[in-house]
Amino acid sequence: MARKLFSYLCILSVFWAGGMLSSCNKDDVVTAGMPPRILLDNPTAVYEVKTGHPLTIAPAYEHAEGASFSWKVDGVLRGTEPAFTATWDEPGAYYIDLTVTTSDGSAAEEIRVDVLELGIPYISLPFSGDELLIQLGSSYMLTPEIANADDSELTVVWTIDGERYATGRTLHFVAENIGSYAVTVVATNSDGSDTCAFTIRVLDRLPFTLEFPSQSYFMPSTTRYTFAGRAVMLRPIISGLNASAFEWTVDGRPADCDTGIFAFTPDKPGEYVVNLTVDGMASASVTVVCVDATEADRQRKATPASQTKSTDVFEWVPAPGQFIGETQTGGMTGNETTHEAALQWAKQRLEQAQYVSLGAFGGYIIVGFDHSIENIETSFDFAIQANAFFNLSTGEGGSNEPGIVYVSQDVNGNGLPDDEWYELRGSETGNPETIADYAVTYYRPSAPKMSVQWTDCLGQSGTIDYLAAFHRQDYYYPAWIGADSYTLRGTRLKDRTTQDSDTGMWDNSCFAWGYADNMGSDALSSNDAGGGEGQRNGFLIKNAMYPDGTPINLRYIDFIRVQTGVNSKAGWLGEVSTEVFGFEDLNLTRK
Repeated sequence: MARKLFSYLCILSVFWAGGMLSSCNKDDVVTAGMPPRILLDNPTAVYEVKTGHPLTIAPAYEHAEGASFSWKVDGVLRGTEPAFTATWDEPGAYYIDLTVTTSDGSAAEEIRVDVLELGIPYISLPFSGDELLIQLGSSYMLTPEIANADDSELTVVWTIDGERYATGRTLHFVAENIGSYAVTVVATNSDGSDTCAFTIRVLDRLPFTLEFPSQSYFMPSTTRYTFAGRAVMLRPIISGLNASAFEWTVDGRPADCDTGIFAFTPDKPGEYVVNLTVDGMASASVTVVCVDATEADRQRKATPASQTKSTDVFEWVPAPGQFIGETQTGGMTGNETTHEAALQWAKQRLEQAQYVSLGAFGGYIIVGFDHSIENIETSFDFAIQANAFFNLSTGEGGSNEPGIVYVSQDVNGNGLPDDEWYELRGSETGNPETIADYAVTYYRPSAPKMSVQWTDCLGQSGTIDYLAAFHRQDYYYPAWIGADSYTLRGTRLKDRTTQDSDTGMWDNSCFAWGYADNMGSDALSSNDAGGGEGQRNGFLIKNAMYPDGTPINLRYIDFIRVQTGVNSKAGWLGEVSTEVFGFEDLNLTRK
């Protein structure tokens, strides 16, 4: 009875005087007179597509007989059909407004399309140039960094002299015969491919190098300066030699030294040419200038107008790291593409007591003051502000990213830090696990958002991992380093990076004393001389030493260098990198 009555009322409604028509479908459900409805196949209304790839959006519709369709992309009409297909050439977020209209009303949906860059498998090789030298009889494992290697369709093919040699990420090459070999590696995934070609040269003996280093990356001169009666420790960089026989001369006359380090002590002002011959095969010379002045002559006494904080940044050469080039959380502008611009940025940051990151191992900063900092010896002479901290729940562990501290005097009087550098003694000095004159070479990635590869003087290699979840800059490699690779040298401490197997949290435990960005016994409280905010460490000039560990006994210093002292990374936290916030003359503060 109820069903018959419902059908009868539907029939009568066809003749309704008001002109509003209704009808019933075969299941007696009212359909006409209802506005259209859009049913997207993606409930979030957010679609992803890569550049150059077509995207089709084909919703289902209800009550849309005789409907008109409007697809507007960022406000511009782009389609009038039920389905919509488009291709974007530039990555970014695009907004589509879909409107469906019938005589019974309209329906609308806002759709977002995230256009992603193609995940082409760009290849970066862990060496500079287009030639790799390998010694006869050796076995070499070459593993390039490949962007977008997580694509399930990735294939890597190696060919040598035009013939297929191997597949997979790593090339295992055995140098059985002297000669040159043309190598090509092709990486392919679902988005495209990349090709790198280079030459492997197998030599009976690798080229050797013997050179005296400059004092820093942007100070290219190798000339050394000292006062009369003060030794200059001459230590060359040697590779490819047995380095078992050393012959030193000064102005052509044999010197009383047969080791790899020569403590040359001129007794009067003048210019001396010191030459070294190693294994009777390689020679190199360095000029030593004994200045016509005394240590007291060069000291710049503080005046009432002198500032307690550093006034100049002379060099900032960070290793690659997650805060290098970072414009969001790292505070950079993106315009620091020259060393001058980078120095200006770093100087401003220190003036504002904001952090400057030194990146991974070897990254450093050099600052100066408007006066000489005296060696008082009764208390800490200067302080370096950083951001180390203990784990609040345990009172240990936490975040300690130790920086080795070096000091220098302006011996030649030119106002530049191109004189001798002396490391400050710390708790790890003399520790068998501490490596002196450790060197790491970093290589520029071939494409944005790739990890940075490195190799070291011990034959090891690794990466500074790109952390896409936290950072957006294209490169961790400093934009003001023009070369495709650069090498940083210094003292390396044994890292104290550990992970809790239960919580997955990372810790970098502190060292006892002697390092910046480290909660050691020399960490100053806010009640110490100078006050101020932030974690600070105090340092003594009397701890300055020669490379062999003997004290140098400086009366004062003019320049300070801090250098990241460990080569380590802590998983998702990234590389261990020293940060500095400021430098302060504590002797002047106490006056």
